[in-house]
Amino acid sequence: MRASYLLRVLVRSAVLSGLLLGSGCRGDGALPDSPYRLDLSISPTPPAVGPARLIITLTDSAGSPVEGAEIVVEGNMSHAGMVPVIDTAQAEDPGRYGINDFTFTMAGDWVLTTRGVLPDGDSVIAETATNVVGRVGG
Repeated sequence: MRASYLLRVLVRSAVLSGLLLGSGCRGDGALPDSPYRLDLSISPTPPAVGPARLIITLTDSAGSPVEGAEIVVEGNMSHAGMVPVIDTAQAEDPGRYGINDFTFTMAGDWVLTTRGVLPDGDSVIAETATNVVGRVGG
């Protein structure tokens, strides 16, 4: 039982390390088969422990903004044992959604999974890797 747990942890770490090497604080778009694009940006950059502002843009294959989607962001640390941070974005402008106080609970490597469900039922998913630094000023 313990060996299978360790194997899962090692595999997950290797996958997440690959994601972290391939991206920064900007979203990776969406899965290759999707006709939509999700981009995520984080403010401040680099993000620090505590609240951060997330801005998500959702566009179609022509680059036009997509309105009326339900967007949820789930943040997970790259190591096992941390409770994920999950928050729902609010529409701000056509194709632009925001979360004003997404709370990073710990410094280290994070993967943010952004999931969008469109009004017609289509869905899109993207992952963004980022490194969260310790609290600013303390």
